[in-house]
Amino acid sequence: MLLAPLGTDTLLEALHQELEALDVLQLAVLPNFEPGPVYEQALRAVVADVTILRPPEFAPFLSRFELADRLLLVDARAVPIGGWGFNRWLNGRHGDQPVRHLVQAVRPCGGSVERVEYDEGLRLRSVRRLYDGVTRLTVANVICSRLPVAAARCLSPDDTGSLPQVRFRLVQAGLPSLDVPQPGVVLDLTTPQGLLAANEAFLGGRGTTRRPPAFARYAADVLIGPGVRIPPSSRLYGPVVLHELAALEPGAVVVGPAVVGARARVGRESTVARSVIWPGTRVAPRAVVVGRVLVAAANAAGADGKDGDCANTPAAALIPNLNNGQNGRARRRQRFYRPIKRALDLLVSLPGLVLLAPLLMVVAALIKLTSRGPVLFGHEREGLNGRPFRCWKFRTMVHHAHRQQRELYAQNLVDGPQFKLAHDERITPLGHILRRTNIDELPQLFNVLRGEMSLIGPRPSPFRENQICVPWRQARLSVRPGITGLWQVCRRDRDAGDFHQWIYYDLLYVRHQSLWLDLRILLATALTLAGRWPVPLEWMIPRRRLATFESLMQAGVPGLADAPLTSQRRGRHGNADMSTVPAGPRRPAGLGPTSLTRPMLGGR
Repeated sequence: MLLAPLGTDTLLEALHQELEALDVLQLAVLPNFEPGPVYEQALRAVVADVTILRPPEFAPFLSRFELADRLLLVDARAVPIGGWGFNRWLNGRHGDQPVRHLVQAVRPCGGSVERVEYDEGLRLRSVRRLYDGVTRLTVANVICSRLPVAAARCLSPDDTGSLPQVRFRLVQAGLPSLDVPQPGVVLDLTTPQGLLAANEAFLGGRGTTRRPPAFARYAADVLIGPGVRIPPSSRLYGPVVLHELAALEPGAVVVGPAVVGARARVGRESTVARSVIWPGTRVAPRAVVVGRVLVAAANAAGADGKDGDCANTPAAALIPNLNNGQNGRARRRQRFYRPIKRALDLLVSLPGLVLLAPLLMVVAALIKLTSRGPVLFGHEREGLNGRPFRCWKFRTMVHHAHRQQRELYAQNLVDGPQFKLAHDERITPLGHILRRTNIDELPQLFNVLRGEMSLIGPRPSPFRENQICVPWRQARLSVRPGITGLWQVCRRDRDAGDFHQWIYYDLLYVRHQSLWLDLRILLATALTLAGRWPVPLEWMIPRRRLATFESLMQAGVPGLADAPLTSQRRGRHGNADMSTVPAGPRRPAGLGPTSLTRPMLGGR
């Protein structure tokens, strides 16, 4: 895997570039197979002074160093999106703990399973949905470990092939250690899906905008290495990277994101799309290779979809922020949209807090004088990518009112996870005024200033409300929550409960988010006094785009938002873990925004 193509580099080159920033005395490779001379020569062509170790040679290798020297063990099969960040991890705010493990914890909005529990007679007892990182807490893998050479003396040669085993052995030896969670996504490059996802993430970001010295720019989104041959009749649709001495035969078509490794050859009139061609591999003439990692061993199979096939598990499903199905112009537009939106949040929230300071102080004084308890109420909500944060509001209820909510569930008047009472006696007289005027929401400008929220976005919700529907949760957590949004200005049926519209409008916003839509929502919020009466949806999003969105929902197409709406399926008898994530929210014929609740509640 160290020689796997990763954009314009190999995995070893990308790893070596990050290690160069550290004070590394010696770089060694411990393969989990018997390395031959060809393999050793290939590694030394990338890093001249690398040491290749067999397991019995590990202990003599350590004896060359002082006991206080530190050993950094890296599993090259687990690659974090955005790089390992060794400097940040080793020199961050983790104290002086000598033994540290960078672990891959499950992501807060990564996926979910349903656990079905049976009794001894195989009668169903309960079905519980567990979300990764919230109610399903595990350490999926160990990416790298740092420990003193003295501590490594307790490791046996059999331990060095598995970092989870290293972690277990150190704990067993009584050595205190610290687990540091790796933020973001970690890909397993031993799977075709993981390698495709890594290349898609690289090419979808800086891969074709950064040109290494050894590469030339053949087209806007196409980079080629030295000695690459491209006949005039071949066609390339970026982002595409062709490594040195790669060759295309006449009539070959390569559609990105795609990487063709060194000395690989794409046959006459063959098509390669969203794939990685391993170095030295030859694609047969007139073959069609789509969504695959093609290696020389699989070449004899042509394009039969067996060896290296990953068409059944899209690589985009492994990365939450890939712009699925977007062309280069759309990706560039999104790249500019996010920093502009963040700058707008700062330009509004900071002056807003300053200008509204007298009003905020008056409201705080009135709350303190009229009821017992704190001025502000902070409640934990889920933000971007499921990260929890404390959302602040002026307190409008009696102190500890939230503790009574479970006892009042039987009186709830609305559907879904929302909670509303006909006459909520917990609200104070001043709280009624603050809620009608939406002044209680003004402290959320502080959350906007901190980057936990945005001015425009889905309403910030706790995990209890987000757990109802898996695809909807993943979609709405792919953006920052907002003080106001599409649902707030377009919602109807407030008294009857509008959870169905809440889902529908949040998916619409995530799918169509743009600076122009944000400005429309901001203007509609001001003109309707924070949504006191509804604005027609067609004023926000053109009818043509709404019709496209409706057709996608009718067909059950995945990827209604930038976040993936799929998950892996697995299960077993008894206490079973079964997938609850559909390919996309299905919409029965004739379904409008007022009848979407039940399919979404079931997840399908």
